[in-house]
Amino acid sequence: MYRRHRIGRLGALTLTLALVAAACTSDEADTAAEAVTDTPTETTAEAPADEAAAGDGEPVVSMRESGMTVTVQAFETVTVHSLTAPEDVFANSTHILETANSIVLVDTQFLLPFAADVRAYADGLGKPADRMFITHEHPDHFLGGEVFADIPMYALADVAAAIEAKGQAEIDEKQADFGAEMIPDTFVVPEIVEPGTITIDGLELELIEVLDAEAPVQLVIRVPAEGVSVTGDIIYSGVHLILAGPPATWIEALELLDGYGDERFLPGHGLPVGGDEIDANIAYLSTALELLDSVDNADDFRNGLLEAYPDRGMAAAIDFAIPAYFPEG
Repeated sequence: MYRRHRIGRLGALTLTLALVAAACTSDEADTAAEAVTDTPTETTAEAPADEAAAGDGEPVVSMRESGMTVTVQAFETVTVHSLTAPEDVFANSTHILETANSIVLVDTQFLLPFAADVRAYADGLGKPADRMFITHEHPDHFLGGEVFADIPMYALADVAAAIEAKGQAEIDEKQADFGAEMIPDTFVVPEIVEPGTITIDGLELELIEVLDAEAPVQLVIRVPAEGVSVTGDIIYSGVHLILAGPPATWIEALELLDGYGDERFLPGHGLPVGGDEIDANIAYLSTALELLDSVDNADDFRNGLLEAYPDRGMAAAIDFAIPAYFPEG
C-alpha cells in the first residue's frame, strides 16, 4: 500500500528551515548545557522502566538520572517506550517499539548525552534493534545518529537527501554552539524507505509521507492494530510549537492524523498524548495565523502566543519563527 499525502505548498510562505537548523543563541546553548549537567536525580530509574500491565496501554512514567522522562505503554502487540529530554533542551522524544523479539527506534535525540542515554536504555531491553527511523530532516532528530551507527537507519528519500546534504554543516555549526561534548563528530545518512506497509517481527507498521507540515517532508509511523501513531513534529505535546512550517498546511496535516481515528500519539517533542492534543495543536496554529494577520511586530506576536497558551512549556520555541515572519524584529 502506498500513501503520499501532499499537504499543499505555500509558495512564498514556505519557511526557510534554517529556523530549526539555525544555531541557537549563546544563551540558549548555555541553558542546554546547564540542563544536561544539573538535571534532578532524586527520582531516577536507570534500568528500563517497569512495563504497564500487558495490553492495557496505560502509561507508566519514571525519570532517569540524565533527566529524561520515560513513558512506557504496553499494548497487546507492542510495548512503546518513549524517552523525552527536559524542556530546557527542547523536549525531544525518541520512541522505541518493542515486540517479542526485537525493537524499532524512532529519532536519535539532538544532544549527545541524551542520545547515549537512549542507547543505554534500548540496550537494557535485551533485544536486537531491527532499525531506526528518522522522521524528518531537522538536526534535533538526526544529529545523535553516531550513537546508533551500528543499527540500520531509514528515512524517506527526501529526508535522507537533506541529511546527506547538510549533515556536516549542522555538526560544525552545532559544535560551535554547544561544544564537542554535546554534538557528535559524525552523522549517519539513512537508507531510503518507501511509504507503504511493512511487517517487523509480526508487527504491522504503516509508513506515511506527509508534506508541508512542521517540515517539508515527515514520516508518520502507524501501528494500526493498536491505534498508535509516531508523528514526528506534526504534533507537539504540552510545549510551544516551533513554527518551522506554514501553519495553514500544518493544520491540514493534523486533520489528516485526526482522520485515522488513532487514540495514542507519540510526538517529536513532549510526552505521549491522546487525540485531544491534535485539537490543541490546531488551535495553537490557528492563533498563530490570526496573530500574523493582526500584528506587525515580533513582540506582539510572541506575547500573543504566551498569553493565549500560558500553560505550554518551552516558550523559547516561539523565537525560532521570529526571523522568518518578522525579519526586523
